[in-house]
Amino acid sequence: MMLRWPPNLAHLQPPACVHFIGLGGIGMSGLARMLAQLGYRVSGCDAADSPLLETLRAEGIIVHLGHDPAHVQDADLVVITSAVHAAHPEVTAAVTRRRPVVKRAALLGWLTAGATCVAVAGTHGKSTTAGMISLILERAGRSPSFAVGAEVRDLGANARLGSGAAFVVEADEYDYSFLHLEPEVAVVLNIEHDHPDLFPTQAAVEAAFRRFLERVRPGGSVVLSRDDPGCRRLAHALARCEVRTVTFGTSEQADWRVTGEASPVLVGPGGRSWHLGLRVPGWHNRLNAAAAVAAAAALGVEPETSLRALEAFSGVGRRFELWGQGQGISVIVDYAHHPSEIRATIAAARERYPDARLWVIFQPHTYSRTRAFFSDFAAALGLADQAILTPVYAAREADPGDVSLERLALRIEPRPARLAASPQAAAEFVAELAGPGDVVLVLGAGDVWKAAPALLEYLGGSA
Repeated sequence: MMLRWPPNLAHLQPPACVHFIGLGGIGMSGLARMLAQLGYRVSGCDAADSPLLETLRAEGIIVHLGHDPAHVQDADLVVITSAVHAAHPEVTAAVTRRRPVVKRAALLGWLTAGATCVAVAGTHGKSTTAGMISLILERAGRSPSFAVGAEVRDLGANARLGSGAAFVVEADEYDYSFLHLEPEVAVVLNIEHDHPDLFPTQAAVEAAFRRFLERVRPGGSVVLSRDDPGCRRLAHALARCEVRTVTFGTSEQADWRVTGEASPVLVGPGGRSWHLGLRVPGWHNRLNAAAAVAAAAALGVEPETSLRALEAFSGVGRRFELWGQGQGISVIVDYAHHPSEIRATIAAARERYPDARLWVIFQPHTYSRTRAFFSDFAAALGLADQAILTPVYAAREADPGDVSLERLALRIEPRPARLAASPQAAAEFVAELAGPGDVVLVLGAGDVWKAAPALLEYLGGSA
C-alpha cells in the first residue's frame, strides 16, 4: 500500500523520519506502526511510560518520555492530535525548523486514499464494529488494513497494513476528523449529542455527520441504523445522493433486522435468516454485528462467512473486557463515558450475570460532558446496585469550578453514589465491601482502568 501524500509533502518517502507527539494514544500508536511497516523511521513522545509504549519500543520505534524540542531535531514530519496545542515545545521547535506539522486525522486520510475505505462512524460502538468488520474481512481471506481505536483481540493489534484492498477505519467525529476520509463504505451506527465542547446541539452533531456522508465516493454504500432518529433524518437527506443506502436495526423496515431475545436471529434482505451467535453480550453488540454484516456484504462477503467470523469475535480492548477475578468477584473494564454507553454496558452485565450484585466505578470524562449530561449520568448510574465516582478526567479541559460530583452523587437514585479520591481509592473501597458473585464495572475513557489491577491486587485475584 502506498501513502498518498499531498503535493507539498510528496518528498516524504522512506526512510524519512516521522515524529508523533502523544505516541502513547491508541490512535497515534496505530498510525506509527503503519508508517514503520512502510519503511519510515518513526519516533514519538508521551508524558508517561506505558505497556503500549514498551511494545512500540520492542517493534523498533524510538520512544521519548516527556516533551523536549530536541525530540524533533531529526524529524521530517511531526504528527499531532487535536489535544496538542500550537504552544507545545516540540510543535514550536518543528515550526521554527520549518518542518511540517499535521494532525493525525489528515495522516489517516492520506493512508486510506488509495484503498477501499470502510469508515465506521457513530457516537457509540465504533471500535467494536470496526473490529468486527476487520475480523470478518481477515477470515474471508481479504487481508485488510485496519486502524481501530482499541486492540482487536482476535487480530492482536489495533492497527495493521494488510495486502488487500480494504482499509477499515474508526471514523471519529471529534474535531471533524472524519472529514479527512473518502469512504467507499460508510457505517453510521447512531448519532447522539456528545462532545458539547465542539457540538452545542444535536443538530450540530447531525450536520457534521451529514458532511461526512457527503464524502462517500459515488457508487459507494452507506450503512445506517433504522432505529436511530438521527440516522433516519440523515437517510432522508441522502435520498438524492449517488450512494446505495442499507439499513440495520430492530425495525421491521430495516434491511438487516435483529430479532429474538433468548436466541437472536439476523434477518437479511429477501427474508433470509441466520442465528446470530456472539461471544460479546448486549443488544448493542447485536446491532453492531448487524451493521458489520451489512458492511461486509457491501464488499461482497457472504453473510454466512461474516457470521462464522463473528461467532469467534472476542471483542476489543476496554470494551466489556474481563480483567480478572478474585474472591469470586469479576472485574470488567469498559470505555463507557456517555450516559447511553453506561446504560448499554450495565444492561450487558445484567444479561451476562443476571444474579450478580453490580458495582460501578465511574470516572466522568471532561467537565463539559459531565455538565451537559448531568441528569442523564445520574439516571444511568442509578441502574447499578452501587456506584462510586472518581474525580473528573479533565483531558483537554480546565476545571471551570461549577461541576460538583458531590451533587451528582446525591442525584443518583435509589442509592446515592460514594466518592473516591482516585481510581485506586475506589478499588480499595469496593474490595472492602464486595462479596463472592459480585461484578465490578470500571467505566470511563480516562485512566480509571487503573482501578482494575488495583482491585485485583486487593482481592488477591489474577488477570
